[in-house]
Amino acid sequence: MSNTLTVWTEPTGTIVPKSADTPPAIVEVAKALTQRDQKQIVAAFQAGSYEMVAGFVLNKALSQLKKQLASLGMEFVGEMLGRQDLDDDSIPTVSISNYEAIRLAQELGIINGTDAVRLSQHAELIAHFDSLDLEAAESEEMTKEEAVSFLRTCVNSALGRVDNVAPTEFVNFRSALESRTFKPTDAEVLQLHAAPYFFKRTTLSILLSGVKTKSGAQFEHTLGNIVVIIPTMWQQLRDAERWSVGQAYAEAVNSGATPTVSALKKALMAIQGFDYVPETLRSQTFSAAASAIINVHSAGNNFYNEPSAVAALVKLGSTIPWPAFPICMSSLFAVYLGNMYGHTWAAESDIMSLLKRLTANQWEYYFNECLPNDQLILQKLAWYGKPVERWSGLFQAFDLSKLSLKGKDTSDLIAASLTNNAPAIKNTASKMFTKSQFGR
Repeated sequence: MSNTLTVWTEPTGTIVPKSADTPPAIVEVAKALTQRDQKQIVAAFQAGSYEMVAGFVLNKALSQLKKQLASLGMEFVGEMLGRQDLDDDSIPTVSISNYEAIRLAQELGIINGTDAVRLSQHAELIAHFDSLDLEAAESEEMTKEEAVSFLRTCVNSALGRVDNVAPTEFVNFRSALESRTFKPTDAEVLQLHAAPYFFKRTTLSILLSGVKTKSGAQFEHTLGNIVVIIPTMWQQLRDAERWSVGQAYAEAVNSGATPTVSALKKALMAIQGFDYVPETLRSQTFSAAASAIINVHSAGNNFYNEPSAVAALVKLGSTIPWPAFPICMSSLFAVYLGNMYGHTWAAESDIMSLLKRLTANQWEYYFNECLPNDQLILQKLAWYGKPVERWSGLFQAFDLSKLSLKGKDTSDLIAASLTNNAPAIKNTASKMFTKSQFGR
Protein backbone atom coordinates (compact mmCIF):
# COMPACT_ATOMS: atom_id res chain seq x y z
CA MET A 1 0.00 0.00 0.00
CA SER A 2 1.27 3.44 -0.88
CA ASN A 3 1.90 6.12 1.75
CA THR A 4 -1.21 8.07 0.73
CA LEU A 5 -4.83 7.10 0.57
CA THR A 6 -6.11 7.07 -3.01
CA VAL A 7 -9.70 8.25 -3.26
CA TRP A 8 -11.81 6.86 -6.07
CA THR A 9 -13.67 9.50 -8.05
CA GLU A 10 -16.79 9.11 -10.15
CA PRO A 11 -16.45 8.77 -13.94
CA THR A 12 -16.94 11.85 -16.07
CA GLY A 13 -18.17 12.29 -19.62
CA THR A 14 -20.39 9.94 -21.58
CA ILE A 15 -19.81 6.76 -23.55
CA VAL A 16 -22.67 7.25 -26.00
CA PRO A 17 -21.86 10.05 -28.49
CA LYS A 18 -24.32 12.95 -28.60
CA SER A 19 -24.82 12.23 -32.28
CA ALA A 20 -26.08 8.71 -31.53
CA ASP A 21 -29.83 9.26 -31.29
CA THR A 22 -31.17 5.98 -32.69
CA PRO A 23 -31.17 2.48 -31.11
CA PRO A 24 -28.76 1.01 -33.73
CA ALA A 25 -26.28 3.85 -33.16
CA ILE A 26 -26.48 3.53 -29.36
CA VAL A 27 -26.09 -0.26 -29.17
CA GLU A 28 -22.96 -0.04 -31.34
CA VAL A 29 -21.03 1.19 -28.28
CA ALA A 30 -22.60 -1.31 -25.85
CA LYS A 31 -19.50 -3.46 -25.41
CA ALA A 32 -21.08 -5.53 -22.62
CA LEU A 33 -23.84 -6.73 -24.94
CA THR A 34 -23.41 -9.65 -27.34
CA GLN A 35 -24.11 -9.22 -31.03
CA ARG A 36 -27.24 -11.29 -30.53
CA ASP A 37 -28.44 -8.99 -27.72
CA GLN A 38 -27.79 -5.93 -29.87
CA LYS A 39 -29.78 -7.35 -32.78
CA GLN A 40 -32.67 -8.29 -30.48
CA ILE A 41 -32.76 -4.78 -29.01
CA VAL A 42 -32.91 -3.16 -32.46
CA ALA A 43 -35.58 -5.64 -33.56
CA ALA A 44 -37.67 -4.91 -30.44
CA PHE A 45 -37.56 -1.18 -31.20
CA GLN A 46 -38.62 -1.82 -34.78
CA ALA A 47 -41.52 -3.96 -33.50
CA GLY A 48 -42.62 -1.22 -31.07
CA SER A 49 -42.01 -3.44 -28.00
CA TYR A 50 -40.76 -0.52 -25.94
CA GLU A 51 -41.58 -1.76 -22.43
CA MET A 52 -40.04 -5.14 -23.13
CA VAL A 53 -36.79 -3.72 -24.51
CA ALA A 54 -36.57 -1.12 -21.71
CA GLY A 55 -36.93 -3.83 -19.07
CA PHE A 56 -34.37 -5.99 -20.85
CA VAL A 57 -31.62 -3.34 -21.05
CA LEU A 58 -32.30 -2.14 -17.49
CA ASN A 59 -31.95 -5.68 -16.12
CA LYS A 60 -28.75 -6.12 -18.13
CA ALA A 61 -27.31 -2.87 -16.78
CA LEU A 62 -28.21 -3.63 -13.16
CA SER A 63 -26.78 -7.14 -13.45
CA GLN A 64 -23.56 -5.65 -14.82
CA LEU A 65 -23.34 -3.22 -11.88
CA LYS A 66 -23.93 -6.01 -9.37
CA LYS A 67 -21.20 -8.13 -10.96
CA GLN A 68 -18.77 -5.21 -10.77
CA LEU A 69 -19.62 -4.72 -7.11
CA ALA A 70 -19.15 -8.45 -6.49
CA SER A 71 -15.61 -8.22 -7.89
CA LEU A 72 -14.71 -6.46 -4.64
CA GLY A 73 -15.86 -9.54 -2.73
CA MET A 74 -19.42 -10.10 -1.55
CA GLU A 75 -18.37 -10.08 2.09
CA PHE A 76 -16.92 -6.61 1.57
CA VAL A 77 -20.09 -5.53 -0.25
CA GLY A 78 -22.05 -6.74 2.79
CA GLU A 79 -19.88 -4.60 5.06
CA MET A 80 -20.47 -1.52 2.91
CA LEU A 81 -24.23 -2.13 2.83
CA GLY A 82 -24.41 -3.01 6.52
CA ARG A 83 -25.75 -6.48 5.69
CA GLN A 84 -24.33 -9.28 7.79
CA ASP A 85 -26.22 -11.88 5.73
CA LEU A 86 -23.89 -11.46 2.73
CA ASP A 87 -20.74 -13.55 2.36
CA ASP A 88 -18.47 -14.56 -0.51
CA ASP A 89 -20.88 -17.34 -1.50
CA SER A 90 -23.77 -14.91 -2.00
CA ILE A 91 -24.98 -14.48 -5.60
CA PRO A 92 -24.83 -10.73 -6.44
CA THR A 93 -27.73 -10.62 -8.91
CA VAL A 94 -30.00 -12.24 -6.33
CA SER A 95 -28.63 -10.92 -3.03
CA ILE A 96 -28.23 -7.22 -3.87
CA SER A 97 -31.41 -5.19 -4.50
CA ASN A 98 -31.57 -2.75 -7.41
CA TYR A 99 -31.76 0.17 -4.97
CA GLU A 100 -28.65 -1.03 -3.13
CA ALA A 101 -26.75 -1.63 -6.38
CA ILE A 102 -27.44 1.84 -7.77
CA ARG A 103 -26.65 3.61 -4.50
CA LEU A 104 -23.45 1.67 -3.82
CA ALA A 105 -22.22 1.94 -7.43
CA GLN A 106 -22.66 5.72 -7.28
CA GLU A 107 -20.93 6.04 -3.90
CA LEU A 108 -18.00 3.92 -5.11
CA GLY A 109 -17.66 5.95 -8.30
CA ILE A 110 -18.61 3.13 -10.66
CA ILE A 111 -21.32 5.39 -12.07
CA ASN A 112 -21.79 9.13 -11.72
CA GLY A 113 -24.55 10.86 -9.78
CA THR A 114 -26.56 11.79 -12.87
CA ASP A 115 -26.69 8.22 -14.18
CA ALA A 116 -27.59 7.00 -10.67
CA VAL A 117 -30.62 9.32 -10.60
CA ARG A 118 -31.66 8.28 -14.09
CA LEU A 119 -31.34 4.57 -13.31
CA SER A 120 -33.50 5.06 -10.20
CA GLN A 121 -36.14 6.85 -12.26
CA HIS A 122 -36.09 4.14 -14.91
CA ALA A 123 -36.44 1.44 -12.27
CA GLU A 124 -39.50 3.24 -10.87
CA LEU A 125 -41.03 3.53 -14.33
CA ILE A 126 -40.55 -0.18 -15.06
CA ALA A 127 -42.00 -1.06 -11.64
CA HIS A 128 -45.01 1.12 -12.48
CA PHE A 129 -45.71 -0.69 -15.76
CA ASP A 130 -45.18 -4.08 -14.13
CA SER A 131 -47.78 -3.29 -11.45
CA LEU A 132 -50.57 -2.33 -13.92
CA ASP A 133 -53.54 -4.65 -14.17
CA LEU A 134 -54.52 -6.05 -17.58
CA GLU A 135 -57.07 -3.34 -18.34
CA ALA A 136 -54.70 -0.49 -17.49
CA ALA A 137 -51.82 -2.16 -19.31
CA GLU A 138 -53.86 -2.16 -22.52
CA SER A 139 -54.34 1.62 -22.44
CA GLU A 140 -51.02 2.77 -20.95
CA GLU A 141 -47.80 2.13 -22.78
CA MET A 142 -44.22 3.34 -22.83
CA THR A 143 -43.22 5.74 -25.59
CA LYS A 144 -40.33 5.21 -27.97
CA GLU A 145 -38.56 8.28 -26.55
CA GLU A 146 -38.73 6.82 -23.03
CA ALA A 147 -37.32 3.50 -24.23
CA VAL A 148 -34.45 5.24 -26.09
CA SER A 149 -33.69 7.15 -22.87
CA PHE A 150 -33.52 3.80 -21.03
CA LEU A 151 -31.09 2.45 -23.61
CA ARG A 152 -28.83 5.52 -23.55
CA THR A 153 -28.66 5.60 -19.74
CA CYS A 154 -27.97 1.87 -19.43
CA VAL A 155 -25.18 1.96 -22.01
CA ASN A 156 -23.62 5.07 -20.46
CA SER A 157 -23.73 3.70 -16.93
CA ALA A 158 -22.85 0.04 -17.36
CA LEU A 159 -23.26 -1.62 -20.75
CA GLY A 160 -20.76 0.59 -22.57
CA ARG A 161 -17.76 -0.92 -20.85
CA VAL A 162 -16.47 -4.45 -20.29
CA ASP A 163 -13.47 -3.59 -18.15
CA ASN A 164 -13.79 -3.81 -14.39
CA VAL A 165 -14.00 -0.25 -13.06
CA ALA A 166 -14.70 -1.22 -9.45
CA PRO A 167 -12.39 0.68 -7.07
CA THR A 168 -9.84 -1.87 -5.87
CA GLU A 169 -8.34 0.87 -3.67
CA PHE A 170 -11.08 0.11 -1.16
CA VAL A 171 -10.08 -3.55 -1.06
CA ASN A 172 -6.42 -2.62 -0.54
CA PHE A 173 -7.23 -0.25 2.30
CA ARG A 174 -9.47 -2.86 3.91
CA SER A 175 -6.61 -5.36 3.85
CA ALA A 176 -4.31 -2.80 5.41
CA LEU A 177 -6.74 -2.26 8.29
CA GLU A 178 -6.38 -5.95 9.13
CA SER A 179 -2.67 -6.36 8.45
CA ARG A 180 -1.14 -3.38 10.27
CA THR A 181 -1.89 -1.03 13.15
CA PHE A 182 -1.83 2.58 12.02
CA LYS A 183 -0.41 5.51 13.95
CA PRO A 184 -2.27 8.86 14.24
CA THR A 185 0.49 10.49 12.17
CA ASP A 186 0.37 7.99 9.29
CA ALA A 187 -0.52 9.54 5.92
CA GLU A 188 -3.49 7.19 5.44
CA VAL A 189 -5.04 8.32 8.73
CA LEU A 190 -4.46 12.00 7.97
CA GLN A 191 -5.94 11.58 4.49
CA LEU A 192 -9.22 10.34 6.00
CA HIS A 193 -10.05 13.96 6.83
CA ALA A 194 -10.18 14.82 3.12
CA ALA A 195 -11.78 11.56 1.95
CA PRO A 196 -15.43 11.38 0.81
CA TYR A 197 -17.89 10.65 3.59
CA PHE A 198 -18.69 7.23 2.17
CA PHE A 199 -15.04 6.24 2.64
CA LYS A 200 -15.18 7.22 6.31
CA ARG A 201 -18.42 5.30 6.81
CA THR A 202 -17.02 2.22 5.08
CA THR A 203 -13.84 2.34 7.15
CA LEU A 204 -15.89 2.45 10.34
CA SER A 205 -18.06 -0.44 9.13
CA ILE A 206 -14.97 -2.56 8.40
CA LEU A 207 -13.54 -1.93 11.87
CA LEU A 208 -16.79 -2.69 13.71
CA SER A 209 -17.36 -5.81 11.64
CA GLY A 210 -13.77 -6.97 12.08
CA VAL A 211 -14.00 -7.27 15.87
CA LYS A 212 -16.79 -9.83 15.36
CA THR A 213 -15.33 -11.86 12.50
CA LYS A 214 -11.52 -11.72 12.69
CA SER A 215 -9.09 -13.64 14.86
CA GLY A 216 -5.39 -13.73 15.67
CA ALA A 217 -3.23 -10.94 14.27
CA GLN A 218 -6.09 -9.54 12.15
CA PHE A 219 -8.20 -9.15 15.28
CA GLU A 220 -5.38 -7.41 17.15
CA HIS A 221 -4.75 -4.98 14.28
CA THR A 222 -8.48 -4.21 14.08
CA LEU A 223 -8.58 -3.39 17.80
CA GLY A 224 -5.55 -1.14 17.49
CA ASN A 225 -7.04 0.71 14.52
CA ILE A 226 -10.32 1.26 16.38
CA VAL A 227 -8.40 3.11 19.09
CA VAL A 228 -6.55 5.25 16.52
CA ILE A 229 -9.00 5.82 13.66
CA ILE A 230 -12.39 6.29 15.34
CA PRO A 231 -11.25 9.35 17.37
CA THR A 232 -9.65 10.74 14.19
CA MET A 233 -12.93 10.55 12.24
CA TRP A 234 -15.36 11.27 15.10
CA GLN A 235 -15.95 14.99 14.52
CA GLN A 236 -16.81 14.29 10.88
CA LEU A 237 -19.10 11.34 11.56
CA ARG A 238 -22.87 11.80 11.37
CA ASP A 239 -25.16 10.71 14.18
CA ALA A 240 -26.12 7.43 12.49
CA GLU A 241 -22.47 6.31 12.40
CA ARG A 242 -21.78 7.56 15.94
CA TRP A 243 -24.71 5.51 17.20
CA SER A 244 -23.28 2.44 15.45
CA VAL A 245 -20.10 2.78 17.55
CA GLY A 246 -22.16 3.02 20.73
CA GLN A 247 -24.21 0.04 19.59
CA ALA A 248 -21.07 -2.02 18.99
CA TYR A 249 -19.86 -1.16 22.50
CA ALA A 250 -23.18 -2.26 24.05
CA GLU A 251 -23.10 -5.55 22.14
CA ALA A 252 -19.52 -6.22 23.22
CA VAL A 253 -20.42 -5.57 26.87
CA ASN A 254 -23.45 -7.88 26.67
CA SER A 255 -21.44 -10.69 25.07
CA GLY A 256 -18.47 -10.36 27.43
CA ALA A 257 -16.00 -9.60 24.64
CA THR A 258 -13.41 -7.98 26.94
CA PRO A 259 -10.75 -7.01 24.34
CA THR A 260 -13.38 -5.36 22.13
CA VAL A 261 -14.92 -3.56 25.10
CA SER A 262 -11.51 -2.23 26.07
CA ALA A 263 -10.69 -0.91 22.58
CA LEU A 264 -14.09 0.72 22.04
CA LYS A 265 -14.02 2.20 25.54
CA LYS A 266 -10.65 3.84 24.86
CA ALA A 267 -11.95 5.26 21.58
CA LEU A 268 -15.20 6.55 23.13
CA MET A 269 -13.43 8.06 26.13
CA ALA A 270 -11.05 9.91 23.83
CA ILE A 271 -13.95 11.77 22.19
CA GLN A 272 -16.55 11.78 24.99
CA GLY A 273 -18.72 9.51 22.91
CA PHE A 274 -20.66 7.63 25.58
CA ASP A 275 -23.76 9.69 24.86
CA TYR A 276 -24.14 7.44 21.83
CA VAL A 277 -24.17 4.15 23.72
CA PRO A 278 -27.80 2.86 23.67
CA GLU A 279 -29.54 1.55 26.75
CA THR A 280 -30.95 -1.40 24.82
CA LEU A 281 -30.31 -3.16 21.55
CA ARG A 282 -33.80 -2.54 20.17
CA SER A 283 -32.42 -0.41 17.37
CA GLN A 284 -31.11 -3.43 15.45
CA THR A 285 -34.65 -4.73 15.01
CA PHE A 286 -36.00 -1.31 14.03
CA SER A 287 -33.19 -0.74 11.51
CA ALA A 288 -33.76 -4.11 9.87
CA ALA A 289 -37.49 -3.41 9.53
CA ALA A 290 -36.80 0.02 8.01
CA SER A 291 -34.33 -1.45 5.51
CA ALA A 292 -36.99 -3.95 4.46
CA ILE A 293 -39.43 -1.08 3.81
CA ILE A 294 -36.93 0.75 1.59
CA ASN A 295 -36.18 -2.37 -0.44
CA VAL A 296 -39.90 -3.09 -0.91
CA HIS A 297 -40.54 0.55 -1.84
CA SER A 298 -37.85 0.53 -4.55
CA ALA A 299 -38.96 -2.80 -6.07
CA GLY A 300 -41.84 -3.77 -8.32
CA ASN A 301 -45.41 -4.02 -7.04
CA ASN A 302 -44.43 -1.70 -4.19
CA PHE A 303 -47.93 -0.32 -3.57
CA TYR A 304 -49.11 -3.86 -2.76
CA ASN A 305 -46.15 -4.84 -0.55
CA GLU A 306 -45.55 -1.61 1.37
CA PRO A 307 -48.49 -1.81 3.87
CA SER A 308 -47.32 -5.07 5.49
CA ALA A 309 -43.71 -3.86 5.66
CA VAL A 310 -44.77 -0.59 7.32
CA ALA A 311 -47.06 -2.44 9.72
CA ALA A 312 -44.15 -4.67 10.77
CA LEU A 313 -42.14 -1.58 11.76
CA VAL A 314 -44.99 0.20 13.55
CA LYS A 315 -45.74 -2.90 15.63
CA LEU A 316 -42.22 -2.97 17.08
CA GLY A 317 -42.98 -0.31 19.66
CA SER A 318 -44.46 3.09 20.43
CA THR A 319 -41.13 4.95 20.14
CA ILE A 320 -38.22 4.66 17.74
CA PRO A 321 -34.80 4.25 19.38
CA TRP A 322 -32.44 7.07 18.46
CA PRO A 323 -29.82 4.90 16.68
CA ALA A 324 -32.50 3.65 14.25
CA PHE A 325 -34.33 6.98 13.96
CA PRO A 326 -32.69 8.25 10.70
CA ILE A 327 -33.37 5.13 8.62
CA CYS A 328 -36.83 4.58 10.13
CA MET A 329 -37.95 8.11 9.27
CA SER A 330 -36.47 7.82 5.79
CA SER A 331 -38.38 4.59 5.13
CA LEU A 332 -41.69 5.96 6.45
CA PHE A 333 -41.42 9.23 4.51
CA ALA A 334 -40.49 7.28 1.36
CA VAL A 335 -43.76 5.35 1.52
CA TYR A 336 -45.78 8.40 2.62
CA LEU A 337 -44.48 10.53 -0.27
CA GLY A 338 -44.69 7.73 -2.82
CA ASN A 339 -43.31 8.29 -6.30
CA MET A 340 -44.25 10.04 -9.54
CA TYR A 341 -47.29 7.77 -9.94
CA GLY A 342 -48.80 8.17 -6.48
CA HIS A 343 -48.62 6.42 -3.13
CA THR A 344 -50.16 3.51 -1.26
CA TRP A 345 -53.23 4.45 0.75
CA ALA A 346 -53.22 1.21 2.73
CA ALA A 347 -50.11 2.23 4.71
CA GLU A 348 -51.40 5.74 5.47
CA SER A 349 -52.97 5.08 8.86
CA ASP A 350 -49.95 3.24 10.23
CA ILE A 351 -47.56 5.97 9.09
CA MET A 352 -49.72 8.77 10.48
CA SER A 353 -50.14 6.99 13.82
CA LEU A 354 -46.38 6.92 14.23
CA LEU A 355 -45.84 10.50 13.01
CA LYS A 356 -48.45 11.75 15.48
CA ARG A 357 -46.33 10.34 18.32
CA LEU A 358 -43.25 12.36 17.34
CA THR A 359 -42.24 15.13 19.71
CA ALA A 360 -41.08 18.58 18.61
CA ASN A 361 -37.55 17.48 19.52
CA GLN A 362 -37.81 14.49 17.17
CA TRP A 363 -39.16 16.60 14.30
CA GLU A 364 -36.29 19.06 14.80
CA TYR A 365 -33.78 16.22 14.90
CA TYR A 366 -35.03 14.82 11.61
CA PHE A 367 -35.08 18.16 9.81
CA ASN A 368 -31.73 19.36 11.20
CA GLU A 369 -29.65 16.18 11.35
CA CYS A 370 -31.29 13.58 9.09
CA LEU A 371 -32.99 15.30 6.16
CA PRO A 372 -29.85 17.08 4.83
CA ASN A 373 -28.29 13.63 4.27
CA ASP A 374 -31.47 11.71 3.35
CA GLN A 375 -30.86 11.26 -0.38
CA LEU A 376 -33.90 9.03 -0.84
CA ILE A 377 -36.30 11.75 0.35
CA LEU A 378 -34.44 14.71 -1.14
CA GLN A 379 -34.44 13.05 -4.55
CA LYS A 380 -38.21 12.62 -4.42
CA LEU A 381 -38.71 16.28 -3.50
CA ALA A 382 -36.27 17.45 -6.16
CA TRP A 383 -37.67 15.45 -9.06
CA TYR A 384 -41.33 14.51 -8.59
CA GLY A 385 -44.49 16.60 -8.35
CA LYS A 386 -46.74 14.20 -6.45
CA PRO A 387 -44.29 13.61 -3.58
CA VAL A 388 -43.92 17.40 -3.26
CA GLU A 389 -47.71 17.71 -2.89
CA ARG A 390 -47.68 15.01 -0.23
CA TRP A 391 -44.76 16.70 1.55
CA SER A 392 -46.64 19.99 1.71
CA GLY A 393 -49.60 18.11 3.16
CA LEU A 394 -47.48 17.15 6.16
CA PHE A 395 -47.27 20.79 7.12
CA GLN A 396 -51.04 21.07 6.95
CA ALA A 397 -51.52 17.99 9.14
CA PHE A 398 -48.93 18.90 11.76
CA ASP A 399 -48.01 22.20 13.41
CA LEU A 400 -44.38 22.48 12.30
CA SER A 401 -44.16 26.25 12.05
CA LYS A 402 -42.41 26.83 15.40
CA LEU A 403 -39.55 24.36 15.11
CA SER A 404 -35.99 25.47 15.84
CA LEU A 405 -34.11 24.90 12.61
CA LYS A 406 -30.40 24.98 11.83
CA GLY A 407 -28.91 25.69 8.43
CA LYS A 408 -30.13 27.96 5.64
CA ASP A 409 -31.10 25.16 3.25
CA THR A 410 -33.23 23.39 5.84
CA SER A 411 -34.88 26.65 6.90
CA ASP A 412 -35.59 27.58 3.28
CA LEU A 413 -37.09 24.15 2.57
CA ILE A 414 -39.40 24.26 5.59
CA ALA A 415 -40.44 27.85 4.83
CA ALA A 416 -41.38 26.84 1.28
CA SER A 417 -43.22 23.79 2.62
CA LEU A 418 -45.28 25.86 5.05
CA THR A 419 -46.46 28.07 2.18
CA ASN A 420 -46.93 25.15 -0.25
CA ASN A 421 -44.43 26.72 -2.67
CA ALA A 422 -43.73 23.71 -4.91
CA PRO A 423 -41.05 25.31 -7.15
CA ALA A 424 -39.09 26.53 -4.11
CA ILE A 425 -39.37 23.10 -2.48
CA LYS A 426 -37.98 21.41 -5.59
CA ASN A 427 -35.15 23.92 -6.03
CA THR A 428 -34.01 23.76 -2.41
CA ALA A 429 -34.32 19.96 -2.25
CA SER A 430 -32.27 19.68 -5.45
CA LYS A 431 -29.55 21.83 -3.91
CA MET A 432 -29.55 19.75 -0.72
CA PHE A 433 -29.51 16.50 -2.71
CA THR A 434 -26.43 17.61 -4.66
CA LYS A 435 -24.63 18.60 -1.44
CA SER A 436 -25.48 15.27 0.20
CA GLN A 437 -23.99 13.36 -2.76
CA PHE A 438 -20.61 14.98 -2.18
CA GLY A 439 -20.78 14.79 1.64
CA ARG A 440 -20.97 18.55 2.13
